[in-house]
Amino acid sequence: MRGNIIRICLVLAMTVLVAACQSSNPIQNTQLNDQQPLKLGQGVVALELINNTDRLGNLHPNWGEVIIIRIDNEEQRKQAAIAKAKEKALKKGKTFDPEAVDWEHEYFSLRPNSKGTVSSQLFVGAMPEGEYLIGSLYSYYNDGNMSSWITMPVFQSAGVFEVKATQLTNLGTIVFQPLLNTKEPSFWSNRSEQRAYVTRLSGDTDLAPFVKHHYQNLASSMDFSSINSWKEDPFTELRAKLGSLSKANAYGERAIALQGSELNALAARFGLLHLINKQGNLTTESLPTSSQLTSSLHFRGNLLVGSERGLLFSKSQNDQWQSSQPISAKEAFVWLGTANGFGYALASSEKQHVLYRFADADTNWQKIGEFKKKANNNWLVQNGGLFVFFDAQGEPKIINDNKLLSFNEATNSWQATKYKSFKKFSQLKTGELIAVEVSQWDGFGDQVISLDYGQSWQTIERSTRLFGDAKADATLPALLPNNQIATVGRVKVAKGSKKSRLRIITADIENASNKTKWIPHGELKANCTTKLAELTQGSTLFFLCDQGQVVSTSDLGQSWDVRIDIDIARMQAQYEDFLATQKKEAQSKSD
Repeated sequence: MRGNIIRICLVLAMTVLVAACQSSNPIQNTQLNDQQPLKLGQGVVALELINNTDRLGNLHPNWGEVIIIRIDNEEQRKQAAIAKAKEKALKKGKTFDPEAVDWEHEYFSLRPNSKGTVSSQLFVGAMPEGEYLIGSLYSYYNDGNMSSWITMPVFQSAGVFEVKATQLTNLGTIVFQPLLNTKEPSFWSNRSEQRAYVTRLSGDTDLAPFVKHHYQNLASSMDFSSINSWKEDPFTELRAKLGSLSKANAYGERAIALQGSELNALAARFGLLHLINKQGNLTTESLPTSSQLTSSLHFRGNLLVGSERGLLFSKSQNDQWQSSQPISAKEAFVWLGTANGFGYALASSEKQHVLYRFADADTNWQKIGEFKKKANNNWLVQNGGLFVFFDAQGEPKIINDNKLLSFNEATNSWQATKYKSFKKFSQLKTGELIAVEVSQWDGFGDQVISLDYGQSWQTIERSTRLFGDAKADATLPALLPNNQIATVGRVKVAKGSKKSRLRIITADIENASNKTKWIPHGELKANCTTKLAELTQGSTLFFLCDQGQVVSTSDLGQSWDVRIDIDIARMQAQYEDFLATQKKEAQSKSD
């Protein structure tokens, strides 16, 4: 209840409609029930929301609601409030001033449908026929000990849309674009317009298949012959420029050691795939989707790329990207691999992971395992994740929290044995396993490496701060030529000093468990402490920065190159142009 009141207060404060949070007008729920038809006069609204950052804040990974304001019945509601106030005043014999009457809009809440997504969010709901705009994005956190909420105003940044009875209003892709560092504690207390913007992408993000797949019964009573969307206004072109800039500066953090290829890959939002060759040079592919890319594989001469909502992309002979949907739209690809002539795919749904096997990416996908999902943690226990790797014979193995599962082809079943738990895990193209163990203290434990397909593990001993080195703690170690390992650790600035710096450190693999054998090298670039171990090519290491830039070093941190730049200044300038045009338009209407 408290969370609902806070939301109402925030929305009302932003729209300057009332002076205090004493609303008797609750935010209306729009949740769809597939077992019931739409109410008379209602239509369905769908939008995809992409945060062009890894998470909104420490307590807020994603948005919890999109708050919608109805605007076509403003005068009707205002006059109804005046009439009610007038009647009340007459009964009490008081004077009546219609200009002093407070009135309220209608508010609606869209909540996310997370099925089939990884970092993107799909919001779907039913609303009465009318005209609307998005008031704000909202997230609320409460664990019983503390509460926290954040909000981002939208309004004309996205525009006005129309809902019609029995029809779909497809709002396409909405982008939340930070312009400052969301990792800074002051980000959400900063009320400056230079903090962030919300805009919409131009082009078609077809959400009708998502609605039809997830709400089959309800969809059967809808009319999809005419799809509604945003209304045209003077700011459409400027929004398109902002959206294009956000897409060109897509945040990407999913590093992939690309099996079947000399390339490695970094999968990003908005369908961007960065490919890195043996020389460490980078090229970028733009796939026909606005969603997060999640996985990639070179299989039988074709580059395959997995995404959300069951979509798989492949590059054709004429260099064009083609999409298919070999798995359910309620599942998202999270890993692709190949061994012994077969392709394998791990998919994530709401409550489970599913492992598929295929001989041909276009046909005959076989489901060979279903594995229950576990939460990352609860208030008592930190759990490990679910990961796939191949053993020395090319047979798939599953690590699910503290169990190792092996597939028995004869019985078509999985046998489980007790095993280590990992928070992060990857298998390199040469077979080595690199991982970060689970810690019951703060989630991320020691880095470890296995050179024998998981039969034994070697701990990598390094120094980091108990608090303050979270990103460095969570990164995987990298393998260098000549059987060396590279990672990140704290090194004192001078002997006997209490001060230390994060540096790249190296050691021979056999000495990785001995802190005294590590050799310190260059310091990390500021705010670039997330090592992308799977991208390592030869002696070139790659690191992700807080705002999405990717930097590399070929001399262990003595010098740095920017490989993927995030042009914050250009996005800021374009947003300021948008705001100035808005103010100019408002001024011309008032004159």
